[in-house]
Amino acid sequence: MSELTLNYTGIGSVPLKGDGAAQKALDFIFDEFKSVPFWPQLPHLSPYEDMVFQFTQNLAGLTFSDDKYFLNPESEEFFTQLEELFFDYETVVSSSDLLECEEILDKYAIKEPNSAAIKPFIERLKNFKPDFVKGSITGPFTFSTSINDTEGKCAYYNEVLRDVCTKTLSLKALWQVKEFKKASPCAKAIIFMDEPSISQVGSCAFLSVESKDVIELLSTISADLKKFGALCGIHCCGKTDWEIALSCGVDIVNFDAYFYAQSVANFAQAAKKFMEKGGIFAFGIVPTLDKEALEVLEINSLEQKFNDAIKCFLNKGFDKIELLKHTFITPSCGCGSLDEKGALKALKLTSELSLRLKEEYNL
Repeated sequence: MSELTLNYTGIGSVPLKGDGAAQKALDFIFDEFKSVPFWPQLPHLSPYEDMVFQFTQNLAGLTFSDDKYFLNPESEEFFTQLEELFFDYETVVSSSDLLECEEILDKYAIKEPNSAAIKPFIERLKNFKPDFVKGSITGPFTFSTSINDTEGKCAYYNEVLRDVCTKTLSLKALWQVKEFKKASPCAKAIIFMDEPSISQVGSCAFLSVESKDVIELLSTISADLKKFGALCGIHCCGKTDWEIALSCGVDIVNFDAYFYAQSVANFAQAAKKFMEKGGIFAFGIVPTLDKEALEVLEINSLEQKFNDAIKCFLNKGFDKIELLKHTFITPSCGCGSLDEKGALKALKLTSELSLRLKEEYNL
């Protein structure tokens, strides 16, 4: 994966809203992120683009009441939907080519009103020849702990509902891989699982959650994606048990390197094993969750911050050049919490740093 060395992409959300928001976001992305374009989430445009709700289309058991949604495993439709989901999933993952299952996968498409940008993004890919294309899903742990059942308990704690969430997300990820391949046959798909909630594993919020069970969920989707030639990444913008991310079979681990580089480096043994297997560290070095830090940041201070983050790993015995060969550049998180000016600055700094590092290290 040498093409990813010191390359860059975005995480997902941008704060644009109003008429033309999707097209404006795509204009910028295809101009600034030519090598690894990503489809943007637009949470300010529509509540349907909330990071959890965005992936609920055709989710078995989904029920609405008083402007709230939940999963109802007791509904008359649920068992029919469950049987269909399991059949669809097994058919897809046992096939040799996603195009063989196009009709099935299209049932799990991400479409309007849940995404205004993904359809025009795919259309633009047809006239664009990037090296990679980045898509995303909400990770299965965050997703299943963000949706409740009829009793108000997280879907995660119901084994059947947890399986429903994981299989549905996997099919939505594979639908993206299929669509990207059709639009740009030479581009390799990268799908990130956005998993902010794994930072809470082991906390009082999830005392009964075992790391091995979370790893199993993540590994299922990672294996499904890799079977069909895609790369799988995981994104967590907080401090967490990085053993989970480093041990679940993903190709890319994306972390907030502005604030938490030391947190990842402290898991040196697991991190070295991950890198030795070809794993990529995506340094989320441009701070998008700290507006004040971003406001005063410029390219020289950003490069110094990146060097400080790298030093955390070097102090744990990593070889600098080898680490840089396995380094990818992103913002620390999505830009949805910023204003438009701040978001554009964060994304531009991401591309500028990548280009500067490539030139400096000739990698």
